[in-house]
Amino acid sequence: MKPSVVIIGAGQAGAAAAIKLRSYGYEGTITLFGEERHAPYERPELSKAYALGAVDFGTLVMLTPDKAKEMSIDLRLGTRVVAVERDKMQVETTDGPFPYDHLIFATGGAARRIPLPDSLNRKAHTLRTREDADHLGTALKTAKTAAVIGGGWLGLEAAATCRKAGLEVHVYETAQRLCARVAPPWLSDVLSKMHVTHGVTLHVGAAPDIREDGTISSKGSTIMPDVVITAIGMIAHDTLAKEAGLACADGIIVADKGETTDKAIFAIGDCARYPHLGDLRRESWQNANQSADDVARLLTGQEARPIEPDWFWSNQFEYNIQMLGTCQDGDETVIRINDQEESQSCFFLQHGCLKGCISINAPRDIGMSRGMIAKGQKMDLAKLTDASIPVRSCAT
Repeated sequence: MKPSVVIIGAGQAGAAAAIKLRSYGYEGTITLFGEERHAPYERPELSKAYALGAVDFGTLVMLTPDKAKEMSIDLRLGTRVVAVERDKMQVETTDGPFPYDHLIFATGGAARRIPLPDSLNRKAHTLRTREDADHLGTALKTAKTAAVIGGGWLGLEAAATCRKAGLEVHVYETAQRLCARVAPPWLSDVLSKMHVTHGVTLHVGAAPDIREDGTISSKGSTIMPDVVITAIGMIAHDTLAKEAGLACADGIIVADKGETTDKAIFAIGDCARYPHLGDLRRESWQNANQSADDVARLLTGQEARPIEPDWFWSNQFEYNIQMLGTCQDGDETVIRINDQEESQSCFFLQHGCLKGCISINAPRDIGMSRGMIAKGQKMDLAKLTDASIPVRSCAT
């Protein structure tokens, strides 16, 4: 009897795992369960071009039903897994029971919400699924004013989208600066200037006063928004794993290659929590792909994936923002500005060695920094400030 892999969750990570397994020669059965009825798709553009109707949904799909059939992947959309029976090594679903030799959780998560009065709740939006983006896109056609609760990456992307649609936009962030959880102060300052320049009103450093009459106030400013977008993080979908007795803590606890406390079960993507990496969930496009790759390699006996610096990107207004490696407050920083190309980069170094890079419209700096960050390359700081000198030529 052929071995079998069951994957719970047909988002980016789940689909990537199925595709990778086949590409590495896995010959057993692969069953991919997704509660949504849409073919697996990538989510980054939902808050940006897709919400504005600038890209077709088909361009976001990464595994069509025809492609799944061609790869002998049993893609079961609109199907819910209701229980994991570890003693029987099977999952119970709305399509019946399915046995597994290995099980992969790729369940992602749900947008975190805040209590809102009825006057605002009917105007409230989150951005997690295609339906979320569709509803927001419809609302933007008639709305005049938007309130974005949360000044992290998703909130700022949503704010930029609303401004592009012509709305008056207010962003509310309780922390003292934007993206404070994941970005150093240099980038927070750049983001603030970027949004203010494009007409976004920022309310930073205090919780907004959300009132029953449908108004939102902060530091003497009051609006009555037509659209409210909550972008305050994600709650991991780990209930099935908890009920199955796996170790969880707002995310399924995993080791280096996605291993859970059951040697036959793995977790990847947004639902996985990594105690050995700062006890974090790594919610990124990169991690969805890399964690899927790690498990697929492990199950097919491939060599481990080469370690790469963490990488994150965001598009806001006309700016492409990329962050690579470790970019910490307190590191030595070197800034290079290219006025001709309207780009800039900030390099982060420890003892003269390159540890991270943040670029604004400077993808070449990121591309050249990747390998140098991986090996902690010693840099010539004077050269590094000169935008006319390629980053690769700044090594000592």
